[in-house]
Amino acid sequence: MRSYVLYAAWTLLAGAGIPLIGVLNSGIERSVGNPFTPTAIMFAIAMVVAVGLTLPLYGYPRAAQLASVPPVSYAAGLFIGFYALSATIIIPRLGAASFIAFILIAQLLTSAVVDQFGLFSMARRPIDMTKLIGLTVIVAGIAIMEIDNLRKAHS
Repeated sequence: MRSYVLYAAWTLLAGAGIPLIGVLNSGIERSVGNPFTPTAIMFAIAMVVAVGLTLPLYGYPRAAQLASVPPVSYAAGLFIGFYALSATIIIPRLGAASFIAFILIAQLLTSAVVDQFGLFSMARRPIDMTKLIGLTVIVAGIAIMEIDNLRKAHS
């Protein structure tokens, strides 16, 4: 129970930072005139922090360890890069709440499929009726939240 609460709190903190990625990067975008530079700066800072923590705590990974990683796992870098660039471009245009609302739908549905089928060597966690109802309520809530924005876009 204690570790669940700790991980939940950590996840909430990480989640709070998600919309700020695009918000803060869009400030850099306004100054430099393109969305790619702030994304590159963000990843450079993240790399310095990650390397600065990883090397003292864990040392260098061995070549054999890196070679044993399924190649598809390295696509995570492409996904986070696409996310960060998308947030930088879209948040100033749709707003942080709308961007995160659409991201949330995509994350929940993708996560449900991964869990249902145990994709990418993850533990299989089938979707039961409770999860399905929860997903439906969240998607419906986001649809209601976005109705006004859709009306404004068409007027």
